[in-house]
Amino acid sequence: MALEKYFVEKKTLLASVVKAFIALFFVFAVVFFLWSVMKYNKIMDEKAEKEAYIEQLQDDIDELEYLVEMPLDDNYKIRIARERLGMCFPDEIIFYTD
Repeated sequence: MALEKYFVEKKTLLASVVKAFIALFFVFAVVFFLWSVMKYNKIMDEKAEKEAYIEQLQDDIDELEYLVEMPLDDNYKIRIARERLGMCFPDEIIFYTD
């Protein structure tokens, strides 16, 4: 009889230890899941920012390629004088906006 009581008490102690371990494991799993979701969202935001930056750079590259392929005629010279040097024709009216 004494042995049966001894084993019964051990089973309840072992059962409570197993329950505690399962509870801690569950808490760890939930925390790890939430941390992973937050990290994933952060990475996706960074990806979206980098894709927008790449798109902007691609537009700049396309514009520069267009300028390189453009012939050096009078229209090209006039456009460069207007954009880069801020020049204009004497008979033009210029409007400034804020």
